[in-house]
Amino acid sequence: MDDRRLHAEVQAVCRSWVREAADGLMSLQSADKFALLARRFTRYAAASGAAGLDDVDRRIAEGFITARGRSRHGHVSDSALATQHLRRTVLRTLFRTARGLGLVTSDPTMDIHLPPKTGQAARPLTDDEIQLVRRYAESRIHHTRHAAVVALADAGAHTGEIGHISLADLDFERARVRVHGSSKTAARWCPLDTWQLHVLSDRAETLRSRHTQLPDREIPVATSGRGTDAQLQARVCVALNDVMTWAGLAGEADLRPASITAHRAAVVFARTGRIEDAAVRLGLASLDRAAAAIGYEWRPRPAEPDAPRAAKNVRGAGAR
Repeated sequence: MDDRRLHAEVQAVCRSWVREAADGLMSLQSADKFALLARRFTRYAAASGAAGLDDVDRRIAEGFITARGRSRHGHVSDSALATQHLRRTVLRTLFRTARGLGLVTSDPTMDIHLPPKTGQAARPLTDDEIQLVRRYAESRIHHTRHAAVVALADAGAHTGEIGHISLADLDFERARVRVHGSSKTAARWCPLDTWQLHVLSDRAETLRSRHTQLPDREIPVATSGRGTDAQLQARVCVALNDVMTWAGLAGEADLRPASITAHRAAVVFARTGRIEDAAVRLGLASLDRAAAAIGYEWRPRPAEPDAPRAAKNVRGAGAR
């Protein structure tokens, strides 16, 4: 079978990732990792009879995701759950990018469900999953709100804080956003990366064109209209759930809107090795709460009590 079209289409997707990495919209590490797995998938799909990406069905996609592989010792074994999650994330990103390039109209991975990676109530998104969420956050034309909500959450703002952030809180010159805090969190400045600056700039431009008579401090970034704290938080959670649903992540038990915020804290902790830095980014006074948010056991578990020892025979005990 002639699979040249399949190879050309995947190469076009990989070139798009390289451009995004050069523009700071995708990490270079993710672009390299995604491209490596995409090329492996190309070989698998071609061997399965696909001549192009539009020939890939759920059977082929699921076969690649769950395919057995070789361990570092050369033994063939079932793929680890984390490996399956990574493969699925890469394929979803591949087909999302391919749709943007006009190469496909559907995604065969969207109905492929995997067990949760952890037993946590909410785990942080991985770096690969945040790339996928970002891509789907921008996928709705003219809907800059979803991307802005994701950007603020991934900067380190909690769902209860995001609804109170206005255009006046965006400091594009210093690449940061002012988060006002809440009854449970401290006010703070959260740095913004290139992608976050990009989508928040688009959001600011859209909102200013709609509300020409209002000052920036009266224009909320992420919500429309006013409401109670609970109502504002609910709107933010709906938007984040929308994006996670589009990205195919909403059905996993250990993924919640808080997983996006926790991702940023996990990144900070991975970079510095200090749970205090993660707590500062999240505005938390409690190191225990910060550690719980990223699934890190920073305190050693108490030692298990020794099993009761059998009583030694006492001289004369039991003597008749």
